Amino acid sequence: MAKKTNMKSVRLSDQVMDYVINFEGEGFNQKFENLVLFCMEQEESKKQRITLLDQQIARQYKKLYALQQLSSKIGDVRRALTHLEWRTNDLSGLLDELLEDKDADPKLPFS
Repeated sequence: MAKKTNMKSVRLSDQVMDYVINFEGEGFNQKFENLVLFCMEQEESKKQRITLLDQQIARQYKKLYALQQLSSKIGDVRRALTHLEWRTNDLSGLLDELLEDKDADPKLPFS
């Protein structure tokens, strides 16, 4: 451990005091120092973890955007096919009428 040359007096809430007292160490000073050192050690790994998670989130947003674009295109194709189906049904109805007219008028050029 490093030489302890800093003497400070601190005021703590009961909640913080309970937390420090329940940390590893022999007395208050050692417990407080152990707690601070633990936090310092954890800080870098937590920052790295946050960076990694941010990168994963960014990749997931890109995937989500691509899926939304694909879904939009699929919707466009679906609407076009539905429109085509309606037009095909209209054409089928017209052809049925023409065939009925052919039966009624043998001069029409269909056989």
